Amino acid sequence: MVAGHLPRQWLKPEIEVISRDRGGEYAAAARKGAPQAQQIADKFHLVKNLRDGLKELMARKQKWLPEVEEIASDGVPLRAQGKQHANELSAPAQSDEPEKHWRAMSKEPRQTAAGQTSQMPAPSASEVSRANRVSRYEAVRTLHQQAISERAIARRRLKLSRNTVHRFLSAEAFPERKRPSYRGGLLDPYKPYLLERWKAGCWNGSQLYAEAKARGYTGSQSLFRLFISSLRKHHQAAGSAAGLALDAAGAKVSIPPGEPVSTASLTRRMSPARASWLYVSQSTNLDEKQRGRVEQIRAAHADLDTAYRLTQSFVTMLAEHRAADLDDWLSQAEHSGIKELKSFAAGIRRDYAAVRATFTSQWSNGPVESQVNCLKLQKRLMFGRANFDLLRLHVLRRA
Repeated sequence: MVAGHLPRQWLKPEIEVISRDRGGEYAAAARKGAPQAQQIADKFHLVKNLRDGLKELMARKQKWLPEVEEIASDGVPLRAQGKQHANELSAPAQSDEPEKHWRAMSKEPRQTAAGQTSQMPAPSASEVSRANRVSRYEAVRTLHQQAISERAIARRRLKLSRNTVHRFLSAEAFPERKRPSYRGGLLDPYKPYLLERWKAGCWNGSQLYAEAKARGYTGSQSLFRLFISSLRKHHQAAGSAAGLALDAAGAKVSIPPGEPVSTASLTRRMSPARASWLYVSQSTNLDEKQRGRVEQIRAAHADLDTAYRLTQSFVTMLAEHRAADLDDWLSQAEHSGIKELKSFAAGIRRDYAAVRATFTSQWSNGPVESQVNCLKLQKRLMFGRANFDLLRLHVLRRA
């Protein structure tokens, strides 16, 4: 689409070489703008196309990937806002119903269907708001160092109030907002009891929720489960519930200083992205543990072993500029029986001249791709936080 709207004179006629990625639009535009130039497929995008195919293969064969250990970490503490502390807990109501038998539960976090632990909670609104203010504070200080007046910064550059700009410039460090004092939560009166029950070995959240309700808890089940989740994660980190305690406000679970922290790990299936990265990496660049993972993957299935041999052959061939071996490699990939490698080989056939030139030419998009990657990183770090002016300042400061 882009190539169709480009004028015929958009490239100079003396251009001899064009390094590009694998997109068909770029190839068509290069042929139209500089038909005399030799086109070279960029090495980075060529390996990226291979890795994309490997990801699809790994996802299809994920049950054959090895399980890896993952160090457990504490979740972000979440504060329960609500009513003041109750003076006393009401006694559980007597009932004529038969006693319910609860299932014994593990302290370990529950696994998802894919065999992975639940993800960390998303940043709270207050955390996002603070991050936005920090970005504005840094932008104000940067502009001020360029001898730009407070009025210009406030009105023309960042669209902030004069008072905000003046407060940022007057502060020796980022001015934190004063947080209101903690007023207690609906669940706070019941947390000491729940902590004691947890230490006693009752790790069933449903049972503890029923006991809390019997003692008068009227809050939501989701609020209750946030606290139980915090208990479970701190228990796992400490290795034992004996050292767990509540903070001075009685709101958060903590591990007292000096208590040993366990390095217990969780097991999960290796991700296709991680496995594909190991495949395209040269063995000499991997450590002993990573090489062991590669051997585990290869031994798990014949297709995974074949894919590794062909991948390493291609990467080595590309690094050593062995263009004469390309045709033989394409034939092996097409007869490998692996549809992802067959699709990759078919793509090379369609762009054969440019890909073959990659194996013999010294030209590459590497410097350009590096700059584009840095620009995208700067943009994503500030997404939704400020306008183009701040992005421009970050890029210029980096330069």
